[in-house]
Amino acid sequence: MQKTLLVCLLTLILAGIALPACAPAPMLEPLTASPTRDSTLRPYPTSTHSATPLPTDYVTPTSSPTVTPTMTPVYYAVLENDDFYSVGWRFNVSPQQIMTANPSVNPRAMGVGTILLIPITPGPDPSATPLVELTPTATPFFTDLQAPDCYPDPQGGLWCFVLITNTTEKPVENLSGVISLQHGDETLHVSAIMPLNLLPDGKALPLIAYIQPPLPEEYTVNARVDFLLPVMPGDQRYLPATITEQTQELNADGRQATVRGWVSLPAGQPTARYVWVNATAFDAEGRIVAVRRWDSPGLLSGGNELPFTLYLYSLGGPIERVDLLVEAPALAEAPDKD
Repeated sequence: MQKTLLVCLLTLILAGIALPACAPAPMLEPLTASPTRDSTLRPYPTSTHSATPLPTDYVTPTSSPTVTPTMTPVYYAVLENDDFYSVGWRFNVSPQQIMTANPSVNPRAMGVGTILLIPITPGPDPSATPLVELTPTATPFFTDLQAPDCYPDPQGGLWCFVLITNTTEKPVENLSGVISLQHGDETLHVSAIMPLNLLPDGKALPLIAYIQPPLPEEYTVNARVDFLLPVMPGDQRYLPATITEQTQELNADGRQATVRGWVSLPAGQPTARYVWVNATAFDAEGRIVAVRRWDSPGLLSGGNELPFTLYLYSLGGPIERVDLLVEAPALAEAPDKD
């Protein structure tokens, strides 16, 4: 009897387990696609703050103006035989600048002791950032130059001269150069100019430069020619003026020279709009010790002549000789009026 009950109970348990497994799977409803909606994307909110308006009484700040350096007042007492040109050479300013700075001084009637205002412009602030320097294109002429002859002046600057001899077999004009002062890794370049525009074939003239103070205790100086223009064949701009009756006088120590003479223009030549006579003084070693230029007070017509007098003061040793060169360009003719 017990065996029969045990069999029945086991049968019921197995039936309970098997029936769910044999039951049919439930039917799933088919999925239907949701309709597409037209919508506009809305920006996602960020933490960026909106600008805060300025107060109504706010004043926009303005930049401070750049301070422009003014001229350094330098005064000079006129010496015997001084003129605006000699004083200009001494301080590296033009005679016109001296005349403008001293409107009450008559350049032809100023006496010894006259006080002149010298308009010297201060150099750049040494702490300022230097500008980019353009390197000029080298010319094929005058590449073998001697070292410049340089002399310090009482103001702490440096006068430098380098003699240029024209070996190109043709005249050149507007010749300029560069004098370079080197101190350690630093180099200062200064423009150098000639006292005349024209340098005839076979003639020599100095390039002149002035280096503003202060100067380093030790330095080296060199020079180069950076520009010139050839005078074309048949160019009639420069007239054949000549120097006649030239005389030269030296004082006792040889440091001052007085040069006199006449500039003549042959008859039949056009009128010269100006006459320049340049004097270059040399010592016994051939070093340039002084340069001076005489400017004519007016025109010079063909068949006439002008007297000139030049005073030279040596920056170095005694003067041994003085070389002269004259320039007289033709006066341009006025165009014909119809």
